[in-house]
Amino acid sequence: MTGKKQERACGRAPRSRVFGPRGFTLVELLVVMIIITLTIAIAIPRVGSGWKRIQDSDFLERFTETIQRGRLLAMNTGMPVCFRLNGTSRVYGCENPPAHPIPLNVEIFAKHLEQDPKSGDFLITFYPDGSLVGDNLRVVFDKGRAYEVHINPLFGTVRVERGK
Repeated sequence: MTGKKQERACGRAPRSRVFGPRGFTLVELLVVMIIITLTIAIAIPRVGSGWKRIQDSDFLERFTETIQRGRLLAMNTGMPVCFRLNGTSRVYGCENPPAHPIPLNVEIFAKHLEQDPKSGDFLITFYPDGSLVGDNLRVVFDKGRAYEVHINPLFGTVRVERGK
């Protein structure tokens, strides 16, 4: 029996020390996880604040376009058109009642606007000749970034400037 055992042992190929592809070590995996975590921690606040600013500029653009649309509507129809702001309902627009929402992080200020006694809306009234009765507006985002919306009282043109 010893001879057969020896034959089997001799008939086999010697075991090699190559075991196939090696995996990653725990230390390597931890280093990669730390790098990924740091990258995400740095990138997310920047992307989030950029997204917020994009939403704010979109609101400001829609807001000023609605003001300009009110002026053009008055000139095209030959009838006065009111741009309305309702602080209680947080809406604005040229329709009655206004339908465009004002985001919660936005505050709108004006010194001299007429107020509709029935609805309580604050008004900028555009006339068919392009003139208006109303005032400039100050739009403040997150109690910090402010923009001045200047409306020319003679021509009704709208200009936006970064506030101080």
